[in-house]
Amino acid sequence: MAININRSASANAGKSLKIDAIRFLAAFWVLMYHFKPPLFKQLLPHQLSFLGGALWSGSTALFAGPAAVIVFFVISGYCIHSAYHKDVALKPVNYYASRFVRIGLPLVVLLCVVQPLPAGQNYLESVLWSLYCEMVYYAVYPFLRPRFRYIGEMIAGCVLLAAVMVACVRLFGHPVCHGCVIETYHVPGTALLYAAGWIGGCLIAETQRNAAQFQIRGAYSPLTMWLKRGLDASTRLLASHLVVLRVVVVAAGAAVMILLSESNLKPAMLPLITPDITLPLFQFLAAIWIAAETATPSHSRLWSVLAVFGAWSYSLYLCHKTALALLELTTFDETSRYAWFVEVALAFAISYAFYRIIEKPSHVISQRLRKYSPPDVPGAPAA
Repeated sequence: MAININRSASANAGKSLKIDAIRFLAAFWVLMYHFKPPLFKQLLPHQLSFLGGALWSGSTALFAGPAAVIVFFVISGYCIHSAYHKDVALKPVNYYASRFVRIGLPLVVLLCVVQPLPAGQNYLESVLWSLYCEMVYYAVYPFLRPRFRYIGEMIAGCVLLAAVMVACVRLFGHPVCHGCVIETYHVPGTALLYAAGWIGGCLIAETQRNAAQFQIRGAYSPLTMWLKRGLDASTRLLASHLVVLRVVVVAAGAAVMILLSESNLKPAMLPLITPDITLPLFQFLAAIWIAAETATPSHSRLWSVLAVFGAWSYSLYLCHKTALALLELTTFDETSRYAWFVEVALAFAISYAFYRIIEKPSHVISQRLRKYSPPDVPGAPAA
């Protein structure tokens, strides 16, 4: 029995390692998307300026920030349900206090910090939309979890509702711009667009953490069982081809950027396809990838190093643009050869400091709130 427990603990540690590492990679992808790649033309000899231009264009497509946010959503659903699946019943006060302190306290502190900066609020707006969606998912999770017997229907329902919403907006509405999702659909509509990916993360956790329950006939709806078998089959097929799957995920994210682009990155024969269509499709590939990664935990040195950075990926995601806002207050030349490296180094320094000072204590408070039980009130003395 001890051997089985140790193996189980080791497997769970391996899954956590990968999840933290992927969190960091997703946060770094968003940073690269916002900061743009370095100016390779200035870094390479004049004779290789053509190569510098090609590297810059390729990197611009490669680091697809919106696709990385979708990966965050899948991981979020996976982590939330992994953390709470054993609880027989959620204590609403504890749950909501814990979740919203975890994500909200660092956000409130950062808002206070960036408010005095001329461009601070504008920079923060670029990441706030995803946090608002997260809050919607956190809010509805306690109502969905008792009904996860029908989690397949939940995913299908979100897909159908999102498709109808997009069709109505495209046919009868007026999108703010061809790439504007949050501005067009606002927080409720945007959350609906990507809800299938978040609930898909919950399904991955449910199939891995509650495997015995799936053996009970009738415990889950037929559609849920069908999705579970599909996940199992894809995981078995892809477990030994994870490198190829990672390349496909990155390439698919780049395709989202290319299809959205109106520059020479997109071949003329390709139509312009907006992210309210491409990203809802991408979320299923992201879910398949996370299912395969978490089913094959690894303890390699690379994952361990990346996981260390992943511990403060939320701070990196939240704070990275603060570096740009601070540099704008100085005489910093953002067109200089080494400007990008200064910006990235400052973003990492600010994010890590924020993690140590704000996010980590917030996480500790969140954990205590989750486990908090009020002391028993002594009864009135007998007469």
